[in-house]
Amino acid sequence: MSLASPAGVLIGSSCGRGRSRRAASGGRVITPAMTPRRWGQSACRVRIAPIVRTRADNVPGTGQDTFSSSIGAPNEFSAPLDASGGSAAGRSKPGDRLSGDGENDWLTLTLLAAVAIFVCYADRSNISTAIIPMAKDFGWDKIQTGGVLSAFFYGYALTQLVGGRLADSFGGKRVLALGVLGWSLATFVTPLAAAAGAIPLVAARVTLGAGEGVAFPAVHSLISRHVPKDRQSTAVAAVTAASYGGAAFAFGVTPAVVLAGGWEAAFYTFGSAAIFWFPFWAASSFKVVNDAGGGGRYGAESAGKTGVIDEWLALVKTKEVRAICVAQFAQSWGGYGLLSWLPTYFEEALGVPLGDLPAFTVLPYFIQGIVGVGSGVVADQWLREGKFSTKFIRRAFQTVGMVGPAVCLAGAAFLGGAGATDANVSAAAVLVDVGLALSALTLAGVSVSHLDVAPRHAGLVFATGNTCATIAGIIAVPLSGWVLEATGQSWSAVFGVIAVLYVVGAALWWAWVGDEPVPEDSL
Repeated sequence: MSLASPAGVLIGSSCGRGRSRRAASGGRVITPAMTPRRWGQSACRVRIAPIVRTRADNVPGTGQDTFSSSIGAPNEFSAPLDASGGSAAGRSKPGDRLSGDGENDWLTLTLLAAVAIFVCYADRSNISTAIIPMAKDFGWDKIQTGGVLSAFFYGYALTQLVGGRLADSFGGKRVLALGVLGWSLATFVTPLAAAAGAIPLVAARVTLGAGEGVAFPAVHSLISRHVPKDRQSTAVAAVTAASYGGAAFAFGVTPAVVLAGGWEAAFYTFGSAAIFWFPFWAASSFKVVNDAGGGGRYGAESAGKTGVIDEWLALVKTKEVRAICVAQFAQSWGGYGLLSWLPTYFEEALGVPLGDLPAFTVLPYFIQGIVGVGSGVVADQWLREGKFSTKFIRRAFQTVGMVGPAVCLAGAAFLGGAGATDANVSAAAVLVDVGLALSALTLAGVSVSHLDVAPRHAGLVFATGNTCATIAGIIAVPLSGWVLEATGQSWSAVFGVIAVLYVVGAALWWAWVGDEPVPEDSL
């Protein structure tokens, strides 16, 4: 069929999977990308050609100008036609810029998202230090301490997929704002919950996890929509580096806060931090540069017929998405384990006093942040210059970022069991620093792979991988506590398990990683 529109002429359309129609102008064949119908919409791939109008001479005897029209090069996009024939494509989401240039909006988004993630990791990490006096006050052993630390991950796992899907469908701006509000309140009430008993404390930690669970999926969905393709590795690296900065800040500041005002003060202080972020986030909007669609009523191609579960199942069956899941699980077993137990390792295995912990626990995360941002910038530069293929870059950064830390942790494990001499303490600190720095190279690997293989479902696929990472945290943190109790405080056993998982995850990543959108992303 052929329709006129204010912007041009619809020269071809088709409604049905696997069929094609000839355009009304010139017989071009238009191949459809039929999307499921929902709520009275018939979604078809259409092709619109702009009308090129040229002014002709005044027609003798009429006193009027005439215009000749010709059909220009067609512009293809996915546009569901509603019942009235209008197009739903380009429908804005909350946070989309509706006017103005917005050329540098991606920088504003990256900065504000990075601040949110900085607060996110500071709020989750302060307990790693505060847990030391808390365990003494409440008489917890390592298994109970591990249970408190791991409660966060149960809530974190519950909201990953929900947050990713909501962000893809309705925009990540509101989803992130609600998450920040939820986790900030949960942080603030943690001392009150702990005083009320074990169940309220666990509930507060689960709520904290639930609020933070939507953060990264929302941010990655926003990056997929608002950040240019050749800047996405940089944006992802910057935002993820902010998580290292937040952890480093918590490790550096919490000991002083605890010593000055008790462990309760750490939660009150950190829980209030987001107050300064909200006004800037509420006032921001961002230019849409990659309108890949997405599920839900805002998306250009809805998932009404296939359903969310069908979409998700189709994606997780691909080896490219499995690569993301395996790599996230393996590296997060070590990442979450170190995040939760690193202060305890330095205090108990190497004899570092609480007041001196920042010197050993802060620097690794600052190094991670610097290396992480650098890896994203370098990866984007190599891609723009065409030096290496996308697949090689993802493979190389991820593999070095997992095998390198495995070697370093093996060395730190040996030193942890060799005695708390000054030489061993210094050498262990160096190995931990180097290992965590190398792990930041994965920001140009698995941390951005979902934008390569599933741009339409970026939030959902990232959430799937991050759920696997969260499951690793749920298992690794308490299991590490159990291993310490069962082996007489053997840090060699804890670090050895992490090293093995790193190597296995790197091997599977190398075999399965993808670099182009999978067909299932178009469902």
